[in-house]
Amino acid sequence: MRLILAGCIAAILSSPAFADDVSSGGPAPVAASAYDWGGWYGGVNLGYGRGRPSADFTGDGLSDYWTTGTGPGAGTEFIENLMAYAYNLDPEFDPFSQPLVYSQSSTTSGVAGGVQLGHNWQIGSNWLIGLETDLQLSDIGGGTEYVEPDKGPQGVRLGASSSQRLDWFGTARARVGYLPDERLLVFGTGGLAYGQTRSAASVSIVGDAGWTIDGPTWATKMVCPGHTTCFAGEASRVTAGWSAGGGLEYALSPRITIKAEYLHVDLGRQKVHLTAQSPAVGDAFINVGFKSAYDVVRLGMNYRF
Repeated sequence: MRLILAGCIAAILSSPAFADDVSSGGPAPVAASAYDWGGWYGGVNLGYGRGRPSADFTGDGLSDYWTTGTGPGAGTEFIENLMAYAYNLDPEFDPFSQPLVYSQSSTTSGVAGGVQLGHNWQIGSNWLIGLETDLQLSDIGGGTEYVEPDKGPQGVRLGASSSQRLDWFGTARARVGYLPDERLLVFGTGGLAYGQTRSAASVSIVGDAGWTIDGPTWATKMVCPGHTTCFAGEASRVTAGWSAGGGLEYALSPRITIKAEYLHVDLGRQKVHLTAQSPAVGDAFINVGFKSAYDVVRLGMNYRF
């Protein structure tokens, strides 16, 4: 994918018409006649993105032993412990009284850049509609970690972490614009978004005391020593969602325009399955659902064919 993006950028920058427009005298002035925005264009962009992905940790089953003959899973016990401290709950809170979900959020940030291709149709002298697709490489990423300040209700001290990285993304969007001046376009845009995210999470015991959850009443089991990562998992997936934003584009010459654009990219949810990590043993598990959304601000340049 990096070779494809590099090839597209090189093709645009090395075209003879592009070289004519950016010759030593600077961009040629826009002709006195009305500027025509219609037709095909392609270009490059570079920007900065931030996100606030959330991670929702859920256990492996909650069941009332006195009703069903089977108790909860060991993964659920870990979630209850995290919730008691993180949410300042009574250590003996009723697990059936509320959803058993421990949530954390993090801040991701980084650079994103790539190429775009589109087509405009100008309507009269002041309106424009168009279609645009783009493909971006990204290093937007980050994570967070929580550690209980002291031993929880079961006598162990837990920690939990989550992280996410956006490797690449693309969009296919409609554009609607208004021309307050023949060379200035104010536009809104929205449509499909897709991309690949890498997500990871873990739950650990950070104190000396380990935790053994075993016996016939438990739906799943876990034996985890102190100072050990009990559960961990990661996943890399391509998902689809939506994008929306807007910006300004200005014509420097009959063939070259520059733009500033904001884009919100929502890639929906991804799930990561956490399982026992050696030396911990057991069949317990924890699921983590990641919500992935990013805000990207970027500058770009287009060449009109």
